[in-house]
Amino acid sequence: MKINYAIKQIILNLILFVLCGALYCMIEIIFRGYSHISMFILAGFLGLTCIDTPNKIWGFEMDYMLQVLIATILCTIAEGITGLIVNVKMGLSIWDYSGLPGTFFWGQCNLLFVLIWSLLISCIAIFFCDAFWYYVGGEGEQPYYKIFNREFLRFPKR
Repeated sequence: MKINYAIKQIILNLILFVLCGALYCMIEIIFRGYSHISMFILAGFLGLTCIDTPNKIWGFEMDYMLQVLIATILCTIAEGITGLIVNVKMGLSIWDYSGLPGTFFWGQCNLLFVLIWSLLISCIAIFFCDAFWYYVGGEGEQPYYKIFNREFLRFPKR
């Protein structure tokens, strides 16, 4: 039975959304002891849009460090906006970095946590999303990554 391409894309995007949200919440529970549904939604959204998108737009020739930088900036902006909505506007107080040095975005973002986001993006998230689409979705070219125009990793062929 052949599944319509559009339906397949919707299903794969939903699966990736859930996987990214669940993985982030598991990491947060390991380190903080708890998480929140808003973090699940944010991480799922970020996995689909901010982390997975640069390769889809610019391809694997983009320098990996630039891809990490773009994804980190987009994730930080999304975290700030989400914080303003859930913490400030809705008053849920899920996180508050205002008492820490290096805080910005009205207490919703912190440089230390931006670095942690960057590590998660560079060590796990980009590879995870690319592997998902290549192996599970059966789409795209064989993922590879370059730093300073030198390839440092190529996924095994499917």
